[in-house]
Amino acid sequence: MTREQAPEIRGIRLGMSTEQILGLFPDDTNRQRITEAIKDSKRVDSYGLGRFDLRPDKEAANPKLAGINYITVEVVDERVTSFQIEYAGTQWKTVDQFVAKLSEGLRLPSSSWERGDLSSHLKCDGFRVEAYAFQGSTQSLVRVRDTSAPQVVEDRREAAKEKARQAFKP
Repeated sequence: MTREQAPEIRGIRLGMSTEQILGLFPDDTNRQRITEAIKDSKRVDSYGLGRFDLRPDKEAANPKLAGINYITVEVVDERVTSFQIEYAGTQWKTVDQFVAKLSEGLRLPSSSWERGDLSSHLKCDGFRVEAYAFQGSTQSLVRVRDTSAPQVVEDRREAAKEKARQAFKP
């Protein structure tokens, strides 16, 4: 699978703009979190990276947040590069059971997951999907991330360090 085939979950997908996210989560509290993250990402020392949480709002119910504790979204240059969704309410016997449901619902290849005790991951071309199910708990989470985004930020950070070294005058 390629990055363009990465799953969309609750309307969120890799590469979408922060404007599109604002359209999905228009309530005041989440809108404020998103706009603050955009503002912070434009700081010189952020290198284009922003992060925000989306949470259910009791006053403005959004069906995209039903059964969810929170969604954490990371953006680089105002484009989604990673999102993590923590679900609440369903208790899974094993991570394999959770992965089977994710694979079915998101049309992911069920046989390609690399399994661990509490987590499994699916490596694809340009992105990765990670699933966690905590035994004895009603919490589980899925993370979808662009695997090239951390390098973009790191390259910018290193370029800034080199620029500072070049500009240094003893």
